[in-house]
Amino acid sequence: MAQRKRRRRKRRSEFAFVLKLMIMVALVILIFEGRLIYTMVTFDPSAESVSTQSDPETSGTSGGSGEKETAAAVVTSPNSYLAGLGDASLSDAGTEASAQTETETETETEPETEHDTVSNPDSTAIVRAQDDAVDDSYFSDAVFIGDSRMEGFRNTSGITEGTFFTSVGMSLSSMTSGEIISDGEDTITVAAALSGGTYGKIYIMLGANDLGEYSWADFKTGFEAVTERFMELQPDAMMYICSCIYVEEDKVDTGDYINNENVDKLNEVLLEVCEEEGYNYLDFNELLSDGYGSLIEGASSDGVHITAEYCKEMLNYLKTHYVAEPDEDS
Repeated sequence: MAQRKRRRRKRRSEFAFVLKLMIMVALVILIFEGRLIYTMVTFDPSAESVSTQSDPETSGTSGGSGEKETAAAVVTSPNSYLAGLGDASLSDAGTEASAQTETETETETEPETEHDTVSNPDSTAIVRAQDDAVDDSYFSDAVFIGDSRMEGFRNTSGITEGTFFTSVGMSLSSMTSGEIISDGEDTITVAAALSGGTYGKIYIMLGANDLGEYSWADFKTGFEAVTERFMELQPDAMMYICSCIYVEEDKVDTGDYINNENVDKLNEVLLEVCEEEGYNYLDFNELLSDGYGSLIEGASSDGVHITAEYCKEMLNYLKTHYVAEPDEDS
């Protein structure tokens, strides 16, 4: 009998627990549904639109920044999850804001405009590529004059013909005033070295050591004087003026004046001299530019001097870029 009473009390206790649990669940559902219904009934789209406008006092002076803050407010609005239920305009605004943000991101990451390596790409002074490449014998009567870049070309390009008058740090001033070319026993001026033989072609590579030393007008005057003197010494020679090659600015630590903006200006002067004097302009940046006014990444270990791999490419460039002599018949 006592055992039967205990069973009844236990069932009553279990029933009471289940009943309390069901009541608690019902209360939770009632509260949640009530808040949702209240929000839907009291939601005012116009008020929401006003609340998301950026404060003129905190949005900055530019219209662009104000637009960004407004778009962010629409996207992160506390009631934005109701956009599909009450007002489609909020959803549209969020989509437009997202599209605007993507457009701005694309604009920020869009690469620079492609950069011409010469100021006048149609200039008749620029040497164009020939269909047939010459071999090294073409350079047997050539003399190469220049700075450490030309010296690096001599040492690593694989060229087997030609005479080189080069000096590390060669510039207009050192070329005209100093004895910088070794003749095996002593040093002599470039003009003295040039007068010691007969040459059919003169290649000049200068400019990297002249950046920041002169005004552009003074550089032009000095360069014209140098080339005129060389032509007096070798009147039958064909003059090739090599462009100043771009640098990798991030690697250059030799002064603010060695930059690609100055390289462009110097090359503009060189091209003008070629046009006025009838010389031939070799645009090495056609080969070595990354397309955006800088040296190809990896073409130099220090940002200035060209690696052996690309010096070989420079030699191949010279073998296809030359002025063809007219046929005797014509």
